[in-house]
Formats: sequence, C-alpha cells, structure tokens
Amino acid sequence: MRFRSTAIGLTALASATTGLTAAVASPAATAAPAVVTASTAVTAATATKVVSMTVRFGMNGDIPVARNYVGDSRVDLAVWRPATGVWHVRGLGSIKWGVRGDIPVPADYNGDGRAELAVFRPATGTWYIRGIGTFKWGINGDVPVPANYLGNARAELAVFRPATGKWWIRGGTAIAWGQRGDVPVPSNYVGDSHADVAIFRPANGRWYLRGGGIYAWGVRGDIPAPASFGGDSRSELVVFRPSTGSWYMRGVGIVRWGATWDKPQPGQYGGDARADQAVFRPSNGTWYVRMLVPVTTPPPPPPPPTCHPSYPDFCIAPPPPDLDCPDIGRTNFTVVGTDPHRFDADNDGIGCES
Repeated sequence: MRFRSTAIGLTALASATTGLTAAVASPAATAAPAVVTASTAVTAATATKVVSMTVRFGMNGDIPVARNYVGDSRVDLAVWRPATGVWHVRGLGSIKWGVRGDIPVPADYNGDGRAELAVFRPATGTWYIRGIGTFKWGINGDVPVPANYLGNARAELAVFRPATGKWWIRGGTAIAWGQRGDVPVPSNYVGDSHADVAIFRPANGRWYLRGGGIYAWGVRGDIPAPASFGGDSRSELVVFRPSTGSWYMRGVGIVRWGATWDKPQPGQYGGDARADQAVFRPSNGTWYVRMLVPVTTPPPPPPPPTCHPSYPDFCIAPPPPDLDCPDIGRTNFTVVGTDPHRFDADNDGIGCES
C-alpha cells in the first residue's frame, strides 16, 4: 500500500485494532499445509525441483546481510563483521564500511537495482550510505527499517521507535503503528510495489499490517521472515521457528530448513520471482540455501506412424487423406492386400509403376 504523508495517532491505531479483530485468520482454524522436506525430487505439477546449496562464507559473530549487490536479480551471500567493520560479499570481495556498534542496513537507495553498503549509527542517529552520502535520521534506540515506502523504486531512510511505537519515514511524517516489544516487518504485502508499514508482535504471534488487517501467524520465539515465496510479488506472512527449523508460510506451506540458532535470510537466490529459504549458521559460518528451480522437460516424442500393411516396402499411412503416386515420391514398390490408395491400378502387385 502506498505510504501517505499523514500522521496517525494511537487512538486511530486502537480503533483499527478493535475493528479488525473479527477478521483475524488463525493457522489453527485452517487446514494444515503440507510439510515439504528438502530433496531433489521433480515436482511434475509445478515443473520445478528442489536444489540445495551449502556454502562456507563467514564466521561466528558475523551478521548476515544477503542482498542483490550485483544487480542481476539474484541475492548474493554477504556478511558484515562488527569486529572490523568489513563487508564480505561473495563474488565481489571485502570492503570496510562502518565501525563496531553500527547496524548494517543495505538497500537500493538510488533505484539502480543494486543494494548499497550502508550502516546506521545509533549513537548519533546517522546513516552512512556508500557512494551516496551521510544522513541524520533517527536517535539512539531506534530500529532502522529502510524500504521503498513511496513507490519510487528506491529505499527510503526510516526508523521504528519502540519507545513511542512510531515510524519515522524520511520524506513523510510520523506514523503510530506498534508498541514496545513489537518487531517491525515492512514489506510489500499488497503487491503494489510499495512497502507496507507492519509489525509482528511476539507476545501474541500476531501480525498488524497497516491498511491490511491483523493476522495470527506464529508463536512466541518465532522469527518473522516475510518474503514472496509464491512469486506473485506479494510477501507472505512467514515465520521461522528455531525450535524445529521450520518455515511456516501462510498460504504456501511448511518447509523444514534450518536448525536452532540459525539466522533466516529469505531471498531470490535462484534468480526467479520466488523467494527461497536460506539460513546462515553462525556456529560454522555456513549458508544453507534451498531453491526451487525450473525443470526443463523435453517435449514428448511424436507418436509412431500408422503404416498400412498393403505397403510392406516402406510406411504409408492409411487414408484419409487419399494419396496419389506423386504424393509419396516412390515408384515400383510392393502392393499386397486391399490397396486402399489404389496405387496398383492393374493389380499386378506393383505400385506406381514407372
């Protein structure tokens, strides 16, 4: 939903919550989705197969920051190392950008289709965006939430302030949406190319989407990981459950992929429109990526020709259509039996005599 520069107070938030409670969708009230486990089996109905990728890239203490840094529609494996302030991007190299205490906030801030290296410095409320500039936006204690709220194909600087439950989006005014303890989860839930203001409340496992409703999806301890797993440009409500290593994707299904202490990093690693399940395991610095890739199915072979037994020398199909000698390009061949095409006009057993 497009972000509008209007201030919404806590009273409006409370009213919206009250009015939408009846529309809450609970996983328990719907049919349980099928459990899908990782394998390389071909799914005939969807013409895709599951491919897994395991890559050692990082170390304990690194913060996973997988994004599309190259601009090729694929998410690149990357980590930011707080101890050194260095970004390690697979395939691109290592770049120092930031200091200990910074929060990495990579995003496409200029609309060129590539994520820029960026950090938010809580101590000063300053954003440092490589190749673009330095901006003061926020205060200590704010949670940075950059996203494309305005629909201009660029990420805006934005923060969620837990102390007040307000969102501050650069270029707009404050929006009251949430409270202390909520986890901000902005994403494009509507499919209109704009990020929607949203929060996940761990205390009750509910999602509050501004302009989109309230949904019960998750339990305490789950980690929200919204992404477009359906491939329709709309993000699904998704939680990763560390206790079981399972992804619960509303409207899509359940996939077991990960373990306790893994960090979920959903993204388009395969380069198609669907998001893939991926986790970074700090204990061994390894990424585990599960991708659905298209299966190239060759066309079925043509059916074998039907040959009439009257012409044993080579295959001539029975009528229709009725064939004449010029149609087949053969002469002086054996004809037996009924001769439906009447190639043997004098009944001497030779067709299309020259």
